[in-house]
Parts: sequence; structure tokens; C-alpha cells
Amino acid sequence: MKKYETQEAIAIFSDRNDGDLNFYAANKEEIEKNWSNLAQKVGLTSKLPFYVNQVHQSEIVQVTSETSSPTSQIKADGLITDQHQIPIGVFTADCCPVLISSPKVVSATHAGWKSTLQNICSKTVSKYKDVFGITPDELTAFIGPCIGQCCFELGDEVYEMFISEKPEWEQFFIKKGKWHLDLRALNRFQLEKAGIQQNKIIDLDECTYCLQDKYFSYRRMKKRNGSMFSFIFLK
Repeated sequence: MKKYETQEAIAIFSDRNDGDLNFYAANKEEIEKNWSNLAQKVGLTSKLPFYVNQVHQSEIVQVTSETSSPTSQIKADGLITDQHQIPIGVFTADCCPVLISSPKVVSATHAGWKSTLQNICSKTVSKYKDVFGITPDELTAFIGPCIGQCCFELGDEVYEMFISEKPEWEQFFIKKGKWHLDLRALNRFQLEKAGIQQNKIIDLDECTYCLQDKYFSYRRMKKRNGSMFSFIFLK
């Protein structure tokens, strides 16, 4: 577990030592036990956090006092809330988790390559302004562990999609037989372009594929065999 704390919020990136936190899994008893252990470490009493059915798009949903269930099956890849002591989070096992705090609002974003292509981080920052009137200079972003450029191979067709969308994104690719994308650096770039100050973006620069003993990795294991959970909450 990696913990970051600001004056108003706590952001957590789980790792393999915290157990499988994939709430979609069948063994709910084990999942809830893993979550309970992790929540207690950071002073949370919530039975379950709020999450969404991640579909590799760019929808961001707002969690309000009227949101009925932590186990919502809304299709989205981001959550945002102004509710206190309500954890919101995303699942990853190679994709890039991004947690953002501000004095009154927090958000959690799941940025795989498809959501990154749709500039989900920029859309999250826009949500702060459009819904809550919070400007980017008020935000602090935390980028969690994800697959590194060393291991993230993609085909020519994916490279072409990115370059067609934004030619400036070419700088985040290198060719080593196949194209390798620096997913972390591109999401950082998108956050900066959206207006978050460079010194207010904190990056946990570790590769989920390389660090087998520390992180689950979908690509390394060739299947879904456990997930990390990255979450944030207002104190």
C-alpha cells in the first residue's frame, strides 16, 4: 500500500500484499475481508467503496449523497465526489490509476490506453470546473503504478490512432520491434495540458509488469488474476 495525504484528502494505491481487491470477483467474502483490512489501516469505517463497471471509455460519474449503492454497475471509468468519508476508486492490473484531490472534491480515474486515447484525465479536470467551479490550479494529482514503457507493447494500428488524434502524442512512443507506449508519461502530459501545475503531480513510477512480487499484471499473467484498487476520500 502506498499512502499520500493532503490537508483535505487521503489517496491510497493498493498492491499485491493487500490482496485481490477486484470487487467483481465471485469470492465476495475474501474481497470484503481484504478491503476491510486496508480500510482500517487508513481509518475508514466504510463497508465498501464506490466503484463503477469499467469499460475503457471516458465517462466520469458523480457520487452524491443520494447515490444508492457502493456496488454500482454504472458503466464508466471515473468517479468524482464532494462527499466526505466516502471512498471512491478504480481497479487496475496494468492500466494507469489517477487520483486527484482538491479542497472540496476528489476523483478517481481509470486510464488504460483506450481511455487515455480519449483524454480521460483532461475530461476529469474539466468536471471539477464544470460541476464544482474548481480550477486546475487548486488540484493535486497522484499517478499510481501501471505498466511501463519497457513492457507495454502495442500494434501499428494503435500507434496510428494516437497520432491521428494528437500528433504531439508521438513523443510518448518508441519502436522496439513493436510500438511501446509510455502510458504514465502521456497521462501526466494530459494533466499538465489540462492545467494542473507540474509540481502538483506526484508520480508513483513503478511498472506493474516488471514488479511481479508487488503488483498484479493482466499482461504478465495473461488473464485476470487479481486487481489493485486505487481510492481516495475526503477527510
